[in-house]
Amino acid sequence: MAKGIREREFQNLMIQWSLPMGWAFTAGRSLPRETTQTIVAGQLRDAIVRLNPDVIEGFDVDALVEEIIATVNAVEGGLVRANEQVLRLLRGRKEFRDADGVWHALKVIDLEHPNANTLVVSDEVTITVPGKTSRRFDLVYWVNGLPLVVVEVKSPTTKSSWADAAREINDVYVTEYPWFFTPNVFAVASDGLKLRFGAAGAPTYLWQPFRSTADDENLSGQADVQRSVELLLNPATVLDMLANFALFDTSGGGVDKKYLPRYPQMEAAHLIHERVLAGGQKGLIWHHQGSGKTLLMVFAASLLLADTRTESPTIILLSDRTQLVRQTSGVFTSALGDAYFHQPATSQELRSLLADDVRGVISTTVHKFADAGKNLSTRRNIIVLVDEAHRTQSDRSESLAGQMRGALPHAKFFGMTGTPVSNLATDTFALFGEETDPDRVLHRYSVSRSLLDGATVPIMLDPHPVAFEINDQALQAEFDQFADNFDLDDPDRESLSRKFGRLTSVFTNPDRIHAVCQDIVDHYLAGAYRNGLKAQVVAYNRELAVAYTDKINELLAGFGASQVLAEVGKHDRITAEVNISISDSKDEDRAMRPFQLSEAEEEEQKRRFLTPDDPLCFLVVTAKLMTGFDAPNEGVLYLDKPLKAHTLFQTITRPNRTWVSPTGFVKTSGVVVDYIGLAEEVQRAVVDPTSPRAGKGGGFVTDLSELVAEFRATFARIEDLLVDVDGLDLTVHGYESVRAINVFLDANPGAAEVFSKDYRLLARLYPLINTDKRVDKYRDGFGLFGSVYTTLFKRSSDEERKDRLSELGPMVLEIINAHVHSFSVVASQEEALVLDAQGIAILKELLALVRPKPGKDDGEDKTPPSAAEILDHIKASLDKGVEPGSAKYTALAERIKLLRDRIIQNAQDALEFLSEALRIARAIVDAEKHPNEAVVLDDDHVGVLSRIIHDHAPSGFSVMERNLAEEIDQVVTRTLAGSWDNADARNRGVRRATAAVFRRYTLKPVGEPYDSTVAYIEAHYLVD
Repeated sequence: MAKGIREREFQNLMIQWSLPMGWAFTAGRSLPRETTQTIVAGQLRDAIVRLNPDVIEGFDVDALVEEIIATVNAVEGGLVRANEQVLRLLRGRKEFRDADGVWHALKVIDLEHPNANTLVVSDEVTITVPGKTSRRFDLVYWVNGLPLVVVEVKSPTTKSSWADAAREINDVYVTEYPWFFTPNVFAVASDGLKLRFGAAGAPTYLWQPFRSTADDENLSGQADVQRSVELLLNPATVLDMLANFALFDTSGGGVDKKYLPRYPQMEAAHLIHERVLAGGQKGLIWHHQGSGKTLLMVFAASLLLADTRTESPTIILLSDRTQLVRQTSGVFTSALGDAYFHQPATSQELRSLLADDVRGVISTTVHKFADAGKNLSTRRNIIVLVDEAHRTQSDRSESLAGQMRGALPHAKFFGMTGTPVSNLATDTFALFGEETDPDRVLHRYSVSRSLLDGATVPIMLDPHPVAFEINDQALQAEFDQFADNFDLDDPDRESLSRKFGRLTSVFTNPDRIHAVCQDIVDHYLAGAYRNGLKAQVVAYNRELAVAYTDKINELLAGFGASQVLAEVGKHDRITAEVNISISDSKDEDRAMRPFQLSEAEEEEQKRRFLTPDDPLCFLVVTAKLMTGFDAPNEGVLYLDKPLKAHTLFQTITRPNRTWVSPTGFVKTSGVVVDYIGLAEEVQRAVVDPTSPRAGKGGGFVTDLSELVAEFRATFARIEDLLVDVDGLDLTVHGYESVRAINVFLDANPGAAEVFSKDYRLLARLYPLINTDKRVDKYRDGFGLFGSVYTTLFKRSSDEERKDRLSELGPMVLEIINAHVHSFSVVASQEEALVLDAQGIAILKELLALVRPKPGKDDGEDKTPPSAAEILDHIKASLDKGVEPGSAKYTALAERIKLLRDRIIQNAQDALEFLSEALRIARAIVDAEKHPNEAVVLDDDHVGVLSRIIHDHAPSGFSVMERNLAEEIDQVVTRTLAGSWDNADARNRGVRRATAAVFRRYTLKPVGEPYDSTVAYIEAHYLVD
C-alpha cells in the first residue's frame, strides 16, 4: 500500500467493500441514537413489528424494546454469560409474554433472509456515559439496530499492527463498555495488511484469519484483507455465525468460554450438514493435524441438532479414547442441557441409549461397540462423527468398527483425519469417502494453509543419531561361552538369541540410556525450557520409559542442571514423569504396577504438564499420549522409538500446536529430536496419497540439517562479501571489528543492503538451530554480524526501520539485542577530547559543576579530560549529592549509563556528548538543592516509575518493574494524546488507564505501589 495511508482512509476502503454486500452506510454521528445507547432503538422496534406480523398486535412494542434493551445492558454475570443470553434472544429462542399472558418466541433478526433485515455500517461510533471516558469505535456493523460486529483498524504504514487493534478492543472498549458487546457476534482487527477476527475479550492468540479454502493460498496484503472482508463481513456470514457457530461453555466447572469457528471448520461443518440433508451416507474430512477437528465435530453436531429437517437426530461423537470431547462437552450442556448430552460409562449403557432411541449427542469410544450385536438401532438419522478416522476403523465385520456398523446399519458416517498416509487409502478413503468427491475427500484443509493461517506451527526434525559399535564375532563368542557354561541346548540357545538379539538389547544398554538422557536434558535446558515450553519423550517400550524417567530426574537433580534453573529463575527443581498403559490383568508385570495411573491421576498429570509454571516439564511415554494429546505448550518431542506411517505422523505433530506463554513468548515452531534416524520414514509418512506429485511430504517437517546447511551457506556469503576487510577476525567481537566492517560497507555501494539481507536470513535461522553443535564455531561471527546490523539498523530511516521490524519480528530483534552487550564503545577511550570554542565553553561550565575545586596549594589542572573522566566526575557528584537507591538516583544513574554508551567520533559528536553531560550535571546539582522533588530528564519517566514500583512492591510481587513502568508510560502518554474537553476529564482518563494496566498485571489499583505511581504521574505528566 502507498506510504502514509491513514486509518480513516482504510476505514473508507472497508466501507466501500461492504456496500455491494447489502450494507447501507450511515455516519456514526448521524445514527438515530443517543451516544449513551447501545441499540438504535427505532430500527429494532421496526424490525420486531415487521418480522412478527401474526402476533405483534398482542404486545406493547415499546415495553418489549425496553425489555430487550435491559437484557442487552445486563452484564453482572460477566461478558461471556451476558453475550450467551443476548445471542440466545437474537436467535429467537427467548419467549415473551403478550397482553393475554401467552408466551411467544419472537423474531428479532431474520436469520434465514439476511436482506430482510436493516443492515447498516457506521464509522466513528461514539459511546459514553457520565463519569466515563467517551470512546469511538472505528466501524460498527448493525443489524436491526443491534451492534453485531465492532471493527478496530490501524494504518498500514504505522508501526501499530492488527494485534494492537485487537488489544485496544479487549483492554479499552470491552473493559470500559462491556454492555456494548453483549450483542457482539465477533470483533475484527486489521492493520490494512492483515485481518483477524475473534470473540471480544478473547486473548489475541485466539484471533484467526478468515479466508476460503477455494482461494489462492498466496493471496496476501490488501488483496487478502479485501477478500477477508468480503467473506467474513458478508451479512450471510455474520448471521450464520450468530445462528450456528457462536457456541458457549458456561456450564460451570471452569472459565466461561465462547467458541468461534475457523473458516475450514465452518466450511466442513456446512458440507456435513448439507450431505446429511441430501441423504448422503458418508464423507471424509481431511484437516491437518492440530487444526481443530474435535471442535469441528462440535460445530457440525450443533448444526445438525438445530435443523428440524434432520428430525431430532442422534449424533455420536466417536473416538478411540475416552476424553475426546471432555474439554468441549460444556458446549452441549450449555446449549441443550444435560438431558441431551450423554457419555455412557459402559458398553451396556451405550447399548441401552441406542436401543431406547435416545436423541441428542452421545460421546463414546469405538471399544464400547464390542459385542453390540446386529441392528441395535435401524434409524436413518443417526450420524456418527469419527475422530482420528484412520485408527480403529476397518471394513472387517469382526473388527470394532465392523461391529459398530452392524449395530447401526443405516447410520451415516463422517470421518475426520489429519493423517495423509498412502497405505491407509483402502480403509479410510473407502470407508468414509464418497466416490463422487474429488479424491474421495469431502473437505480438505491442507498443511500449507494451516501454517499460513497460523493454526499450527512447522516442525523441525533435529537428527541426533546415537552411534555405537558392535563386534559381531566377539559377541557371538561370548554368547556361545555363556550357553556352554549353563549347558543350554539348541532350542534354548535359539530362544535366547531371538529374545536378546533384537533392538531391545541395544536400547537397554545403560551407556546408551545415559547418553540419550544426558542429550535430552542438555538440549531441553539450552532451548525449550528457557521459553517456558515443555517436552515429551517417546521411549522404545514401557521398561525403557521408566528407565528414562529415572535417569532424566537423576540428571535434572545434578549441579549443571541446577545452575541453569538458577539462571532462568523459574524453578528450583523440575521433574519428569512416566505415562504408560498398565492393565489390571493378573498377567501384568508386577514391576509396572507402581506406575499405573487412575483416570483422575492421569487428568491431574496432564493438567500439571499443561500449566506453564508447574515443575512437571517432561512426560515420558511409549504409546500413550502420542496421539490425541493436545498440549500447545509442548515445544519439543524426543523420539527414541522406531515408528512408521500414521503413528509416526501423529507422533511428530505433537509439538505443532500454536502457543503464547504468559510472558508473551510466541511459539513459532515445534522440534522433534530424532535419535533413531527417521528422516526418510518421516517423508514417507507425510506424503499425500491423492497428490499426482506424491513424493515430497506436506512441507511442515523440516530436517534441521537442511537449516544448518542453509545457515552455513549464508554465513559463507557474508564472509565472501567481507573478504577485503583488512585484518578482520570473525572470532573477535569488539568495536574495532564492527568499525572496520562499517567502514567497508559505507565505502561499497550496495554492500550494506546485501549484508543486511543475508544477516536477516541468519537471524531467522538461528533460533531454530542455536542448540546444534554444528553452529558452535559460528557463534562469535554471528554475534559480530548482529552488532554490525544493529549499527545499520539504528542509522535507518523511520520507514526503513518499520519495514525491517515487520520482517524480522520481535523474536529476531531479541536475538540481535542479545549480542549487542559485548559491543565496546569509543566513549570509554582515554584520549583527551578535541573541542571547538563552543565545546570548551560547555566543558568549563560542566567541570565547574562536577570537578572538585583546587585548594590553595593545588595548581589548576590544564589537562583536557577524557570522556571517561568526565563521566567518572559526574557519577562521583551523583553518589555524593543524591541518596543512593532513591528513584531520583536511579533515573540519573540510568542517564549516565546511556551517555557512557555513546560513541564519540568527531568534534560534533563530542559537543553533543558534552551538552548531554552538562544537562545531567545540572540535574544533579538541582537534585542536591531539592531533595524532596523528583528529577525527570526527557524519557526518564520509565526509570523513575520502575524505582517507585520496586520501592513499594508488595510481598509476593513477581512482575518485572521495568515492564510495568514502560507500559504505564506508554498508556499514559497515549491517553494524554487524545482529545479532552477539560483537564479534569483528562486526569480521570489517565488514572483509569493506569488502573487498567495494574489490573492487567493482576495488581490491585489501590494502595501501594499504585498510589505512589499515580502521585508521580499527577506531578510529572498532568502538567497544565
